[in-house]
Amino acid sequence: MSIDAQIELLRGRGLSTDSRTGWLLEREGYYSIVNGYKDLFLDSDTTAASHTETYRSGISFNDLYELFVFDRKLRFQVFQIETIAEATLKTVCSYEFTKAYSNDRNPYLNLSSYGRDGRTPHSARKLIDKVFNKILELDGNPRNRGDFGGKAYIKHCMEDHAGEVPMWVLANDLTLGQIYWFYQVQNPEVRKNIAISFTKLYNDSHKHNLDVTSARIDRIYRRIKDFRNICAHDERLYCAHPHDANITVFQLIRDLQYVTDKRYLEFLQRVKMLTNTICNKIPSCSLGITTAMGLSDPLELDQHLDRVRAS
Repeated sequence: MSIDAQIELLRGRGLSTDSRTGWLLEREGYYSIVNGYKDLFLDSDTTAASHTETYRSGISFNDLYELFVFDRKLRFQVFQIETIAEATLKTVCSYEFTKAYSNDRNPYLNLSSYGRDGRTPHSARKLIDKVFNKILELDGNPRNRGDFGGKAYIKHCMEDHAGEVPMWVLANDLTLGQIYWFYQVQNPEVRKNIAISFTKLYNDSHKHNLDVTSARIDRIYRRIKDFRNICAHDERLYCAHPHDANITVFQLIRDLQYVTDKRYLEFLQRVKMLTNTICNKIPSCSLGITTAMGLSDPLELDQHLDRVRAS
């Protein structure tokens, strides 16, 4: 459909438009704005009765666009702080794993360096074969030593240190999903030490102490990984429920306080400002927006911010 035809379709469904509508549709795309953010604005009864999407009275295209922009800004904020959480997991895992196998050469390639319960050995073998060996073979292969072959820091270790690549170097070439995988297959002692490190990091930057357990790290980083993928692929975030209807973006926001530093407070303040702004711009949908984010009460974000300031 042409842009003009798209506008006429929206008008026919009860959505008001203005001179900016065509420009926004052409720049951002009908699917991204309308299909992505229409749900809160539809008249469900009329839509069900007529079998045609119909918007509530008084709703404009700009309302959909404001929600679209809010979600984009929210993705930016979440993605930014998730990179801090990712860096912490890489650093702590690399340090504790290397400390446990300080006398071994590239111990991450040795299956005996990992846990041995349940499916862990099988998962560790896949990690070694599909990730670690692939990275080292790619970056150590003479055919890949040109300007575009492999990572320079990996090749430096392969060439100048006889193939020994420390874990803290290798970790830089891992995705968040891969370092989370690496954490999952650690033996109980290393996992315990990783949890102790996270606990110390949290307690060093807070007034009140908290025990960050291995199980909590597992849950938190699974959610961080899932929401990171949503942000990276520019998908709808504010109402996302990866894997579980009970998993919300507000659950992620609460998780992040345990694995980041004092920058978390700044992040939380920015999220609160964004949420307050969109609720003020579209007051008729404010409850729907906050509920979709996982807030049981519109003031819950403010209450959480107060608790964080006190901690």
